[in-house]
Amino acid sequence: MKKLLIVCFALGICAIAVSLTAYSKVFNETYKLKADSTLSKAACAVCHLSPKGGKLNPYGLDIQVKMKEAKTKKITKEILAKVEVLDSDKDGVKNIDEIKKGTFPGVK
Repeated sequence: MKKLLIVCFALGICAIAVSLTAYSKVFNETYKLKADSTLSKAACAVCHLSPKGGKLNPYGLDIQVKMKEAKTKKITKEILAKVEVLDSDKDGVKNIDEIKKGTFPGVK
């Protein structure tokens, strides 16, 4: 029984890691980020408070809202486009402009 629980836990962790990688992939492909760019290297930290994931930053929360509105758990180019015009971190710069500059749209 213990082995079964350990295997299930490990598979769950792997599934989460794969899904988060999928989010980063869509983001990187949508904005044509170079592999060595700050945003590309940041991976989860583009949408989360930590590079390891966890709580969402303001940009991640805006994406979450748009995903719920679209009734999907998958991030898409269309979802990203809906948050481009927002200023998630309220610093006076639209998300798309921050992304183009290579800065974080969810962090002041």
